[in-house]
Amino acid sequence: MNYTTKQIAEITNSKLIGEENLCIKNIAFDSRNIYSTQNTAFLAINTSKNSGEKYIHSAVEKGIKIIISESQITDLENITWIIVENAIDFVQQLAKYHLHQFPNLETIGITGSNGKTIVKEWLYQSLCEDFKTVKSPKSFNSQLGLPLSLLQINENHQLGIFEVGISKPDEMQKLEEIFAPKIGILTHIGSAHSANFKDENELIDEKISLFK
Repeated sequence: MNYTTKQIAEITNSKLIGEENLCIKNIAFDSRNIYSTQNTAFLAINTSKNSGEKYIHSAVEKGIKIIISESQITDLENITWIIVENAIDFVQQLAKYHLHQFPNLETIGITGSNGKTIVKEWLYQSLCEDFKTVKSPKSFNSQLGLPLSLLQINENHQLGIFEVGISKPDEMQKLEEIFAPKIGILTHIGSAHSANFKDENELIDEKISLFK
């Protein structure tokens, strides 16, 4: 991706505090894994178990100048803020917009209980010499991982291969609204996350809703 801070605020209906024309090409969400700060924004994600806002100071100490969070920390100077209502909703909305900028991209979506990553890697190895291909890094397939994967797409890509994973009911609907693949692959359905579903049929129905 390659957007200015102003463009991202407008796309996601967020509040911008600071410079309008800073370029964002990468979004980091783990302050421990920031290796380059150039054109990188730090996304502070709050969950029921932890608050990403605790790590904003650490990101700034590493040289980050753009923070995306649900609130502003006023003791930090020379920082541009994008204030969002919900960090996960923000990155999903941005990814949906970004994907729609590439209507000619051929897309493959892979879901299932097990085997998503290995099938993705096999496909990539089989196809990358014939098509300029982008794929999910590692096993990025969650409510956060999928949108971060989609944000890697650029104008040179002809094919995108992305994993889509869920662990609870109603999660796939949200992901399908972001990413509706042109080609769908369903891998093995097993016991992974099955405890969160009434039975195997409910799990299968949830998985295949990606392909509706």
